Amino acid sequence: MGKIFDYFEKISKEDKLTQSFIIGNTEYDEIKEELNEVLKTFFFKNCENMDENPDLYVLKPENGIVSKDDIKNLLNEISTTSQFNSTKVYIIDKCEKLNDFAYNAILKTLEEPQNNIYAILITTNIDSVKPTILSRCQKIFISSSIKDETIDEKYIQTAEELIKNIEEENIKTIALKNEIYNTIEDRNYLQNVLKYILNRYHKSLENIVNDNIDKNDIIIKNNSIVTISKKILIINSNINRLEYNLNKNLSIDRFIIEMWRCNI
Repeated sequence: MGKIFDYFEKISKEDKLTQSFIIGNTEYDEIKEELNEVLKTFFFKNCENMDENPDLYVLKPENGIVSKDDIKNLLNEISTTSQFNSTKVYIIDKCEKLNDFAYNAILKTLEEPQNNIYAILITTNIDSVKPTILSRCQKIFISSSIKDETIDEKYIQTAEELIKNIEEENIKTIALKNEIYNTIEDRNYLQNVLKYILNRYHKSLENIVNDNIDKNDIIIKNNSIVTISKKILIINSNINRLEYNLNKNLSIDRFIIEMWRCNI
C-alpha cells in the first residue's frame, strides 16, 4: 500500500485519528484508489464500494471554481443521518480553489467539527491554502515524483551542500560563501536544486512517519516532524516563486533567510 494508507494506519494504531486532514501536492483522481482503501479500512468497514457510499461526499471544482451552491449541497449532505457506522466523510479536491464564501463555511466546520464527521482536503499546491485551514488539519505530503537519478549530478552536489549548511552548520554562513551565487548559474539551476532538496525533505518526513529512522540522516537528526513540515512548505513556496521571480540571487537570499528562521 502507499504512503497515505501507511500514514492512516500509523495514526489509527496510535489512536491519533483526528477529524480533518489535508493531503498536499496531489489531486483526487491521482490518489482515489489508495484513498478508497483508507476509507474502507479506517472509516467505513462495512462498505466495499465507495462510489455508492451515501456517507461519502466528494466535491470537485467545476471549471476551477467551488460555487456557493456546491458548499450548500455539501453542508446539507453531511447534516443528514449516517447509514454506515455513524460516520460521514467529505472530500474537497483542489481546496485552494475555495472562494471566500466556501472558505468561511468550510473553516467553520473545521473549527467546530461534529462527532464522526471527517474532512479530507486535497490540494495540488499546499502553499496556496490559507493558513487558517492548514492549522486545523493534519498534513500529509505526497513525495515529489522527481527521482534522484533523473537530476544532473551537479544539481545534486549543490543541493547536498546547501542541506549540509542548513542542517549541520550555521545557515547564516551560506550567505557569506559567495561561490554559491556563482555555482547556481540561473533560475533553472536553482529550481532543479530546490526540487532535489524538496524530495530529500519529503523522504525524511516519510521515514519518520513510517518509523524508518536513519540516524545518519542529517535532516531527521536536526528537526522535529513539525519543523520538517514547515521547511517543506518553504521549499515548495520558493520553487513556485521562481516561475515569476527573475532575480536569481534574491531568490537564493530569500530561501536562505526563510530556512534559517525555521532553525531559530
